[in-house]
Amino acid sequence: MRKFSTMLLLLFFGTACMAQYFSKPVESFSRKKTAYLTLKSGKEVEGRIKDIDRKKGLIEEITIMNEKKKKKKYPASEIANMYLPQSGFDKLDSALDFAYDIQQWDAEDINGEHIKNGYAYFEQSMTQVKKKKKMEVLMQLLNPAFPQKVRIYHDPWASETAKASIGGFTVAGGADKSYYAKIGDDVAYRIAKKTYDDDKPKVFSDCPDYYGTMKANSWNKFPEVLFNYSKECK
Repeated sequence: MRKFSTMLLLLFFGTACMAQYFSKPVESFSRKKTAYLTLKSGKEVEGRIKDIDRKKGLIEEITIMNEKKKKKKYPASEIANMYLPQSGFDKLDSALDFAYDIQQWDAEDINGEHIKNGYAYFEQSMTQVKKKKKMEVLMQLLNPAFPQKVRIYHDPWASETAKASIGGFTVAGGADKSYYAKIGDDVAYRIAKKTYDDDKPKVFSDCPDYYGTMKANSWNKFPEVLFNYSKECK
C-alpha cells in the first residue's frame, strides 16, 4: 500500500509539473477561509462562502457570511472580480501550477499572493456564448500570471481529453478541449482543439513573425506556447 501511494504521488506531482502554465478549473471552494469580492460599484467584500448557486456551469450568485455572522447574497451581475479559496483535492491538484510563475509575476491588476495561496480568480468578461449571442459572464481566469496579451478563461461547457487513473484517482489527462480567449478589449470567444489551427492566427496576431518561430504549437502545448509568447512578444 505504501509503495502504491508513493507511486501515485510521484505520478500526480509529475503531471502537475507538466501542466503548470494554466491553473486548473476549480469546482469546490473552502468555507473556512476568507473570500474576496470586488463589486462593480467599487465596494470590496470579505467573508466566508456560505453558498454558491450555479446555472449551466456558471456562477449565478454567491452568499457571503461576514465577521458578524450576517449573510448577504451577491448576484454574479454585480461582481467585477473575486478570489475564492479552493478546498480539498482542488487545492492539492493545482498547488504546483504557479510554483515558478509567481517568480515572474507580470499581472499588476491581479493579486499574485492570493493565487499563490490557493485562490481561484474570477472576473467579468463580455463573452460570445453563441454565434449571435453575447453576454457578460463571471468566469475563471486560467492564466492570471501572464494575461497581458491574451486572457484565457475556463469554458464551463468544455469536454475533456481522455484521463488516466490509478485506484480511482486521476493522474494524467483530463485537459479541456476548449477555452475562451479575450484579446485586448475584444469580446471573449471560444477556441477549441478541433479548430486550433484556424484559431492560431487570431490568438497570436500581435506578433505573427514570432509565433512563426515556435515549434511547440499543438493543442497540448498551447499553454506553454502562450506563456512564451506573452513573455517574448513585445
